[in-house]
Amino acid sequence: MNAVRWANLTAHFSGTAQQLRSYRIMPALYFYPRDRQFWLFHSGALLFVCGITLLSIFFLGDFSGFNITASVVWALPYTHAVLLLRFIYKQRQWQQKSITALITMIILYSTVAGVLVVASVLLLTLPFFWTILSQSQVHFDTSSFIFRNLIGGSLNTQLFICSWIFVYAYISNSRRTRATEINNLRLQHSLKEAQLTNLANQLNPHFLFNALNNIRFMMHENTAHAENMLIALSDILRYSLASSEHAKVTLSQELDIIGRYISIVSIQMEARLQYSQRVEATLQHYLLPPMMLQMLIENAIKHGVDNIAGGGRLELTAEEHEATLVFTISNDFAAIRADSARTTSTGETPSATTGATTGATIDTTTNMGIGLDNIRQRLLLLYGQQASLHIGNHQTAGAMHQFVVTLTIPKERTR
Repeated sequence: MNAVRWANLTAHFSGTAQQLRSYRIMPALYFYPRDRQFWLFHSGALLFVCGITLLSIFFLGDFSGFNITASVVWALPYTHAVLLLRFIYKQRQWQQKSITALITMIILYSTVAGVLVVASVLLLTLPFFWTILSQSQVHFDTSSFIFRNLIGGSLNTQLFICSWIFVYAYISNSRRTRATEINNLRLQHSLKEAQLTNLANQLNPHFLFNALNNIRFMMHENTAHAENMLIALSDILRYSLASSEHAKVTLSQELDIIGRYISIVSIQMEARLQYSQRVEATLQHYLLPPMMLQMLIENAIKHGVDNIAGGGRLELTAEEHEATLVFTISNDFAAIRADSARTTSTGETPSATTGATTGATIDTTTNMGIGLDNIRQRLLLLYGQQASLHIGNHQTAGAMHQFVVTLTIPKERTR
């Protein structure tokens, strides 16, 4: 029982501590804002209003000490009136109310606040200027003077309070919207990075298992070849792990890792693999997603050449166009696999010369594994509709068929 009671008390206090932490991280609402930009904005608004008031007094010919003093003193109660409105606006979450309700409450508040602001100004200034004002006119009517100043000043103050809060609400909503957009962009960027990292780390376990198994057997036959295979495999694994930290690599880096991959597979397949590549040296500094060409090469070997008893050809070519790079990977595959390669996931059989185009989606065969789908997702995340993947096949001489994958990406160079 004591143990259960102790566990309940621990859970209670830990929950209370969690609540206190949540309260502590909530932004405090102060009556007097601690934002420097707020006071710069408010001071500028006060200077503008006081300047307009003084100019109107000057042009109306009523440039008296009372009017000047009242205009200056007016700034103090007006500031507290708008600060109170701001405090209520934020505390009562007025920004979540409808436009009609918000306008109604602001008008009601500004009407009452306008009367109170002007009344406080008159109470603060009239005692000092009463004698001068009463002697300046032969028939000075006290009630008429106070009423005229109270009504006229209240209407002007109401207008200024409404203008202030509407400008404040607009700026606050703009900041809130911008902060929300920035947070959404950060979340999208984090999600995109996580997705790319996950996709980049999907090294084919089938290849890894075969490579390690072949290295084990090669160690008994040719230790030099086994050592070379182990070094090449180590480089591939290192490159694969490092690729999660970089969205793009140079074509020369990708071709280097493809060469190491081919060296391992060539030892496994011996003369059954006839690999060639045609890539101009001027293209070596262009950027592309890491492991993308390697996965296409691996896909071509695993699902094409490796399934042919006598082996076959595999070719990689790269061409530069005006705004894009076009990579073509073509490989032989046996005639027995032609139908399955030409049958789409919907069960239809396209013509031999027709390829499937992917911008946002890809239409490929069901027996190609995750390789092409992985590439499709990475292209979509990195380039959107600017990249594409074309898949097709055609028959060559004899019983052999050519499976052709064409990858098109925008041109990007290292800086």
